Amino acid sequence: MIALPPLKRYFRIDEVAVYFAISPRTVYRLLDEGDLQVTRIRGCVRVSAEEIWRFEESISGNEDL
Repeated sequence: MIALPPLKRYFRIDEVAVYFAISPRTVYRLLDEGDLQVTRIRGCVRVSAEEIWRFEESISGNEDL
């Protein structure tokens, strides 16, 4: 059996899309609009775990409106 890594610090766009159950294109739109902040590692686009949690908190606060 393969063990999963304990906790990732940076996620690919497709992983962020799966996490939020949205398309990768929507993730790119969120990045373009500044709703999500991107980190580039050796030219690869990644989203930090902290940024994912921050964004999740911001959208959970908007659900009450």
